[in-house]
Amino acid sequence: MEEKMKQQDENLSMEEIFEQMDVSSARKGNRKDAEVFSVQPDGLMVIMDGKLDGFVPADQLVNDLEEYNVGDKIEVMVIKTNEEEGRSTVSEKRVHARQAVSKVEKAYREGKAIDGKIVSETNAGYNVRLLKTVPAFLPGSESGIRKGDPAPEGTMKFKVIRFKRQRNGINVVVSLKAFQEEAINAYFKTIEVGQELEGKVESIKNFGAFVKLNDNVTALIPASEMSWDPSVRISDLLKPGETVRTKVIGIDEKEKKISLSLKQMTEDPWSTLKEKYEVGSTVVGTVKNITPFGFFVSLEPGVEGLVHISEVFWGNIKKDLKSVVEVGDEVKVNIKEINEEKRTLSLSYREALGDPWENIGDKYKEGDVLKAKTAKVLPTGVILELEEYVSGFVPVSEVSWNFVDRIEDVVKEGEEIEVKMLSIDTVNRRMRLSIKQATPDPWEKVSEELSVGDQVSGTVTRLTKSGAIIMVDSYGVEAFLPVSQVSLERTENIEDSVEVGKHDQFKIIRLVYDPDNDTRNMVVSIRQLIKDKEAAETEKVLKDFNDNGTVSSNSLGEMIKNQLEEEGESL
Repeated sequence: MEEKMKQQDENLSMEEIFEQMDVSSARKGNRKDAEVFSVQPDGLMVIMDGKLDGFVPADQLVNDLEEYNVGDKIEVMVIKTNEEEGRSTVSEKRVHARQAVSKVEKAYREGKAIDGKIVSETNAGYNVRLLKTVPAFLPGSESGIRKGDPAPEGTMKFKVIRFKRQRNGINVVVSLKAFQEEAINAYFKTIEVGQELEGKVESIKNFGAFVKLNDNVTALIPASEMSWDPSVRISDLLKPGETVRTKVIGIDEKEKKISLSLKQMTEDPWSTLKEKYEVGSTVVGTVKNITPFGFFVSLEPGVEGLVHISEVFWGNIKKDLKSVVEVGDEVKVNIKEINEEKRTLSLSYREALGDPWENIGDKYKEGDVLKAKTAKVLPTGVILELEEYVSGFVPVSEVSWNFVDRIEDVVKEGEEIEVKMLSIDTVNRRMRLSIKQATPDPWEKVSEELSVGDQVSGTVTRLTKSGAIIMVDSYGVEAFLPVSQVSLERTENIEDSVEVGKHDQFKIIRLVYDPDNDTRNMVVSIRQLIKDKEAAETEKVLKDFNDNGTVSSNSLGEMIKNQLEEEGESL
C-alpha cells in the first residue's frame, strides 16, 4: 500500500491532486473512513472516499504522531473545510471521544474498570486521560500513591466513581484505589503461609527488601529472613529490579501485609547439624567476630559457634584474643556441645591444639636446665614460658645467688634465659623453676677459697638504711658492709661515707655457707681493715724504734699517721 501511495505521489502534480479533491462531500460534522497517505511533521495527510482531501493535525490524533504509518486505517470527523486550499481539516479524536465517552459512561453505570493514563499532577490529585481522549480527575485520596512518590507510568485500570454530563462538557472522577483494594483483597484470598511466590525486588533497606508481587501488592523480606548466615549483607544477595522466588511466612490480611523469606527456600542447616558434626570432633571454621568474652567461628553459612575465652588458653593465661586470632582466620576447633533448640554451638580452640600438659612428664624432667622466656615479672617472683601454654614460676629466692632487692633489676620481661626445673605438679599444672640454679653456685668457690679475715676487693652497687651492698670481685657474689663497719669514727648516715660505684678494699668479718639450709652470706668491714693496717704500722714503728733508739710518743703517732697517709689511708 505504501509503495502504491508513493507511485501515486510521483505521478500526480499538486495541481492534479487538488483537482481530485471533492470538498463538497466533506461537510462539517461528517464521519468518514480515512487512510493515511503521508506523515507530515504537523499531522497526517489522509485519503477519504478514495480522494486525497483531508488533513489531521497532530493535536486531533488519538495517539502520538510517531505511532502512525502510511496505509493505516482510521475514522475521522470533518471539523473544517477550506475550498481555497482544496482540503478538509478532520479529527480522529472527536470520533474517538464520542465513542470513548459512551464507554466511560457505561463503565460508570456497570462499575467496571476502564483504561486510562495519568498525564499530570495537581495540588489535589492527578489529571487522567481515559481511553486516550476523555479527561478525568483522580483525587489524591483515591490514588493510593504515597505523598512524594512519583506517579505510575503507563496504562492502568481506573474505576469511574462520578460521571456527570454538563452544558459545557462532562465531569468525570476516577479512582485507582477502589479497584486496587478489590484486587488486593482478591489476591490475599489466593495466598497462604508456606506458599512460594515470585516477585521483583523493588527496593532494599537496612531492615529488609521490598518485593513487588503484582501491580497492587508489595511484600517485605525482613533482614532476618535473608540468609541462614546472619553476617551476609542484603545487598550481596539482592539487587533492585531482579526477580526473586520466596516463601510466604506471614500474612496480615487486616493490615494487608505479607512477610516473605528468602532463606527458607533452602534447608535450615541446623535441622541436620547433628548428622554432619559430632560432639568431640575437630573441624575447621572461619573466625567471624572477636569479643572480650571469646570469638565466634563459622563452620558453614548460618552455623556459628562460640569459643569462650576459657576455651582459648591452657592454664591461667590472660592474653588479648586479637594476639591469638584475627577475623577471617581459618582455625581448628573442637565441638563441645550442640544445642539445636537454642541454635548454639560450644567450641574449644585449646582442645583442637591439644593439651600441652597431657604428656608433660615425657618432655620435662626435674633437674633439667632449659631455655625459657620471661612472661611476667612480679614482686614475688617471675613467670617463665617454656612453650605456648606451658609456664612455670621462679620464686624471688630462686632468682639470683645474691640478695634481690628489685626483681626487675635482675630479670627483664621478654628476655630469654636459662632455668632449672625444680618440680612439676601435673595435677595443678604448675612448675617450680630456678634461674640461679641454672648456673653453678658461686658461693661454693667462695667457701673453698675465702675465709673470715681474708681481704677482698669490690664495688659498691647500692645503699640500704643499715649499710651497703658490695659486689665482690672475681666471685660474682654480694657482701654486706654494715654502717658500723664503714669507718673508725661513728657514722649515722651511710651516704656520708660511701657512694655507689666506689671500688675499695674490705675485710671479711663473717662468712656463712650452708647450702642445705639455703644460707649464704658474707659480711665485710672497712673499719677492721683500717685497724689491721694501723696495728701493722704500729708494729713496724715499734720495730724501727727498737732498732734506732728512743722516740717520743708524739713522734710515734706522727710516724704512724704519715705512714698510713703514704699508703693512701686516712684515719
